[in-house]
Amino acid sequence: MLIEEKFTVKAPIQKVWDFLLNPKSIESCIPGCEQIEAIDESNFMTTVRVKVGPFSMRFKFKTSIKESNPPLYVRAVGEGEESGKLGHFKQETRINLDSISGNETEISYYSEVMIVGKLATFGERVMRAKAKELGKKFASSVKKSLEEHAT
Repeated sequence: MLIEEKFTVKAPIQKVWDFLLNPKSIESCIPGCEQIEAIDESNFMTTVRVKVGPFSMRFKFKTSIKESNPPLYVRAVGEGEESGKLGHFKQETRINLDSISGNETEISYYSEVMIVGKLATFGERVMRAKAKELGKKFASSVKKSLEEHAT
């Protein structure tokens, strides 16, 4: 399943880069995020709680930064499972930053997600709709956080 989003924030590219790669700043922007813990500068453990249909699920997963070209590009891969053993997922995400002006940055991300187990029985349409909803909330939170603290 491919998840894509593109949005613009009124903040310089370096500030956006620093924000996105800081677990403490990005944690508050991820819908349902309970915790992001840095294992080292390239590996993170994350716990997220989401509701899909009538089910409330809690995911714990490891994300690793595999490539980066500061402040323009980062590629990360992640893998984890739902705490109730409803399923397992793998994902690869690419984030591109483009400086539109000195104080405006376009953020685009592309995530390829593979889900197996009982979670997959929701069907791609339901999962894609939920992912789109969460992506819009994430984009809105990132934009709000960065623009409130823009200098």
